[in-house]
This record gives sequence, C-alpha cells and structure tokens, in this order.
Amino acid sequence: MDCDLKRFFFAIFLFQIHGYIVASAFHHEFPVALPDCIDRCDRAGARVPYPFGIGKGCYKSKWYEVVCNHSLHLSFPFLPSIGLDVISFSLTDDFIYEDRSHKSNGFQIQSPRKTSGCSYGKKDVQSLNLTGSPFFISDNNKFTAVGCNIKAMMVGTGPQIVGCEARCGKENRYYKDADKSCVGYKCCQTKIPPGLQVYDSTVEKLEPGKNVCQEAYLSREDFSNYTLTSPDLTENVIVTMDLEWRLEVPPNTVPESSKCEVSTSVIRTDDQYKYQCRCRSGYEGNPYLPGGCQDIDECRTIYGVCGKNKCVNVPGSFRCEKTWPAILGGTLSSGLLLLAVGTWWICKVNKKQKAAKQKRKFFKRNGGLLLEQQMFSLQGSVNKTKLFSSSDLEKATNRFNASRVLGQGGQGTVYKGMLEDGMIVAVKKSKALKEENLEEFINEIILLSQINHRNVVGILGCCLETEVPMLVYEFIPNRSLFDHLQNPSDYFPMTWKARLCIACEVADALSYLHSAASVPIYHRDVKSTNILLDEKHRAKVSDFGISRCVGIDDTHLTTVVQGTVGYVDPEYLQSSHFTGKSDVYSFGVVLIELLTGGKPVSVLRPQEVKMLGAYFLEAMRNDRLHEILDARMEEECDQEEVLAVAKLARSCLSLNSEHRPTMRDVFIELDRMQFKKQGAQNLAENCEEHTYIQIATPETMSLSYYSPYTLVGNSSFSPDSKPLMIHTTQ
Repeated sequence: MDCDLKRFFFAIFLFQIHGYIVASAFHHEFPVALPDCIDRCDRAGARVPYPFGIGKGCYKSKWYEVVCNHSLHLSFPFLPSIGLDVISFSLTDDFIYEDRSHKSNGFQIQSPRKTSGCSYGKKDVQSLNLTGSPFFISDNNKFTAVGCNIKAMMVGTGPQIVGCEARCGKENRYYKDADKSCVGYKCCQTKIPPGLQVYDSTVEKLEPGKNVCQEAYLSREDFSNYTLTSPDLTENVIVTMDLEWRLEVPPNTVPESSKCEVSTSVIRTDDQYKYQCRCRSGYEGNPYLPGGCQDIDECRTIYGVCGKNKCVNVPGSFRCEKTWPAILGGTLSSGLLLLAVGTWWICKVNKKQKAAKQKRKFFKRNGGLLLEQQMFSLQGSVNKTKLFSSSDLEKATNRFNASRVLGQGGQGTVYKGMLEDGMIVAVKKSKALKEENLEEFINEIILLSQINHRNVVGILGCCLETEVPMLVYEFIPNRSLFDHLQNPSDYFPMTWKARLCIACEVADALSYLHSAASVPIYHRDVKSTNILLDEKHRAKVSDFGISRCVGIDDTHLTTVVQGTVGYVDPEYLQSSHFTGKSDVYSFGVVLIELLTGGKPVSVLRPQEVKMLGAYFLEAMRNDRLHEILDARMEEECDQEEVLAVAKLARSCLSLNSEHRPTMRDVFIELDRMQFKKQGAQNLAENCEEHTYIQIATPETMSLSYYSPYTLVGNSSFSPDSKPLMIHTTQ
C-alpha cells in the first residue's frame, strides 16, 4: 500500500510538470522519434526523443529502450536498462525548468534519497550506479542535505570530497540569507563534480540527541529554507535530478566526424570519446535524426520582432523589410530627431557665443584693457597681477558653493578656493561697482599687487569677466585677532608677549603703507576683524576695500564717511578729511583691545563710555587702568610695558590729529619695547629684516578718487560684524 501511495504521488507530480516541460522543449511539435515510431506513452505524457524509443527498432541500442509503465491508470516512460522511471526528456540548449537553464541533452528521474530517523524513505532507492552505461549524473544537480545537526557526504566522487553540514536552533542569525536559500541553517546545498556515474551518500548526526529526521539527495532545484520539524520533511515531495546521455564515437573514427545533424559537442571520458548533438542557432528539433533540426519561424513565434516593418523568415534567421508606412514613419522620425538635435546644437552654440560676448563686454567695461596696458607699461618693475577667468574661479570655489563661504560683509562675500596648481586662495565676490570708478579700481589693483610685506595679505589677481570684478587673495587660515580675543583657545593663548608682537607687526605693516612706499596707501578701516593670523600666528592686515592711495602730504576729502563704528577718527567724522593720522586713531583702538580684551562697542557699558576708546580714556584719567586690563595676561605681563603701551594708545586717540604720532613713530616705539624685552640677540634670531618695495607709478595713473569699494556707509555697520577674509579653523 505504501508503495502504491508513493507511485500515486509520483504520477501526480509527473503530470503537474510534464506539460510545462514538453511545452518548453518541444513547443512546436517537431518530430522527435524515428518514422513509424510512437513518441509518447499516452496522449498527455512526456515525448520520448531518439536515440530513445518505444518499441523494437525505434531506439539506438538497448540502453535507450523505453517501456511504458502503467500504474493507477497512468502511463509514463521506464528505462529497463537502468531500472528507473523517467519524468521528462530535453534536447535543446535553452531547455528551462523553474528559471534554471540546462545546457545538455538529458532526462529527469526521481532522486535517490538517504534518510535517517525518518518515518519514510526506508523502501526508496538510496543510491545510483550507472557504470558501463552511456548515462551520467549531470552537474546541474546539487548535493542537498535537509535536517537539524546533519552532516552529509557523497560517496563515489573520487579524489574530491563533496558534502555539507546544516544546523538548527537560534543559529540562523549567523547565516546570511538563511530564510532565502540553503546556506547551512536547517538545510545545505553544494555543487558536484561533472562526469559522475555513481551516487551514494552517508548521513551522520553532528551532536548526539533525540532522533530527528535527516535526509540527503541530489536535486537540480535551488531549495529555500524549510520549517523543518521531524518527522515531516519532504515526505510527500517528489525530488528530481538530471541525467545526461552521451553517444560513443565509433572505433577508428575521428571525434569531429561523428555523425550529427548540425554540430557536435565532444567529451572525453575514461580514455574514450563521447559526443552530444545540438541544433545550431535558429533551428530546433532532434539533431539525432536525419533532417531533425528544422528552421524556427521567428516571424510567427516572436511577437513584434520587426515592429512596424515586415518580417521575412529565412533559414536559421529572419530579416525585417521596411514597408512604405514604415519608411515614411522612419524618415519622419529621423527628420524630427535631426531637427531636435540641430536646434539643441544651435541653441548651445548660440548660448556659448552669448556667454563669450558677455565676458568680453564685462572685461572691457571693468577696465581689462586698461589693466593690461598698465601691466605692460610697468612690466619688469612690479609683481605681475594674474587675470583669472570666471571658469577658473567657478571651478576653484565649486561654483561658489555656500559651504565655501569664509565671510560676508558690506562689500560682498569671500569664498575659499583651490586653484588648479593646488594653491588655496580667498576669492572676494563683490556686490556692486560704479562704472565711473572703474579706472580708479584698476589703479588700486595695480598698486595693491605691488605690496610685498609679510604682514599684509597679498592680492594675487582678479577676474574681470563677470558683472562685478572678483579679487583673489592669499588664504589666511587662523581666524582674526578679534576672534582670538573674544573666543580664546588653548592651542594659542593670547599672552602679553603674543599681543605685543601682534601690535608691533600691525604697526610695521601700516607704517610701510603710509611712508615706505613711494605712494602712501591709507587703509581707512583698521580694526581687529581685519587683522588675520596665519599658520605661524603672524599678523596680516587685510581688506583694503575702502583703502585710498594719495600723494605725499595730501589728504582725501569724501562726501560719505566710511569706516566701522568704534574705530572711526572723530576728527574725520566732523571734517570728512581722511589722513594717515585717521589710521593711527583706529590702530589706537586695536591697542586698547589688546590691553583690555574688550569689544570696540558694548551695550554693557554705560552710555557715555559705550565706545571702548572713551571707556579707556576715562579709566586713564581716573588712574584705573589696572581695573580694565584683560585678566588673562595680568600674572605674566610687565606692568611697565603695559603702562607704556597704554600711554601710546592714549596718544593715538588724541582728538587733535596733530598731537597723534605717525604710524612710523608708533612702530618704532613698539619695536623698541620688543627690543628691550627680548634683547638684541633674540631680536636678530626671531625677527626678519623689513624690506620695503618702492612702487612705480605711471604718469597717467590717477591717484585721487572716490572708492568703488565701500565697506559701510555712515554708522550703520554692526560693531561685531566679521570681515570678508575671516576663516574659522576646522
């Protein structure tokens, strides 16, 4: 009874899949058997191709004889030569079963199963021996083990060891994709070597314990993980495997000349040549029969293979012929495509030409020709100012990305950029420029490009191809003096020695600008936010946006007072006359910031001393200097030096500019203090000799003009605003 039940399930499984297999392998019902031979055991059964055959004279040899086995009113092929039922046959390379491609001539049988601890399978075939036959175990199969704590090994694989292990419990977290495939959790699968004719297996327990159901078999399917609980594993599942057949080469025959309808696949096994036949591309059928490979009519079997064109079948292939509608449609489509491509190309070229024309227009309007003329006339006597293209600066700043912004102010925005040679620069993108001031702007670029002082931020070049010119400066990495005073850091403590050194360096730079150059340059916006510190914490004076170049002994009269609240010279506020002494006043406020650490304007102080200068002068008059000094430097500072600097600052803040020292006098006094503090030897080791560059000025250059760059007008500028060249260290 158990045997009949098995055969019933086997028959049901066979009829469930044979229709699909037959449709896949022989979907055009081409002849597969010899003439006058039947090719099925019943109307719905699997087709039997030659060299197999049903009945005498219909098969190649006794190995390929097929007998129709009748059971429970069903009939299916049986191979008496090896004693196995056959589920289906396949001939073609593209035979597909459950999305897996089988690349050889073969047939499918029920797989032998080795079980342990199961209530079924004891009477099933457990091994397979095909020695001496033309049949081989296909390497499409995989050795599969199912169960908990199982170790399964194949027998008869020669020098190769084939086996796998599977475990249960909570170990599925250690197996990737354990719920999708057999990777060692409850089941495992592994490949087998080709050319096998013998199959047997052993099943062992990895750990002693209760008797659980375990089994091993060959299967062409990729199994997924089961919910495996003994004894229900695969009891009612028919597991199939693939076998291949190979024909022997006749004696004294060259393998390549073996008779096949179209092509031969030769395989050497055990010093004997065997072969398989296949139809070439574009043909289907049984290549083992004379004329068995028949042309495939792709025009009928492949829907829409030529689209709107006419499909013409040819032996082994097909061709598509254009009809008048197709030709007309193709011509129209090609014309529309060419029109679209041509329009796009014309628009692109036109856009490029407009952009180039606009750049030339901006370059000419922004004084590019004048700058080139001035540079040529000064060639050899000054540092060369580089003219950058707009594409160079866009690339350097990643199209002026917001993440590259270093600072913003009244004049515009400064971006961090990297040039093609790897040099880091700061690019100032200004907001506006009056056309009548273009000549003065170019003159200023020429003059500022000639400044070569270690304590002045150098200008490297400019870009005149944009609506508003852009300036390119050297990049200063270590924030401003204002930031260091208001936001101190441990890596650079603001000691009295450091403050005195910074004051001396800034005074040196301003003194150079005022008196060492052939044409004095007034900064007009000296403040702690415009004093930057480089990688060696050396002071650099920056932001010459509203600086002025004037003749010797001249002053500059403006209609709009410019500068930053808290730093602007009171005399300049009243008279609108800016002189070098106005920069001295602003520098005096910077000295007070170094002494007190206070802000130039603070609402925390009383109204009458809201300005840091007034607050300092009031403390000096009442002999309260020690009360307003920065507590961070009290312990290590020299009181005599501090008092001397305070007196110097007070003289810089004199309301009458005639009573203020010049920047040269201020630098000499601060330098003398450093000399006294460090000694002549240390001064020679630590300080570089200042070299001043004489600026050559062509006669045609106008030096008295209104600034095209205004940082702030009147007193609307915030006292705590950051300079354009600010940088926050990462």
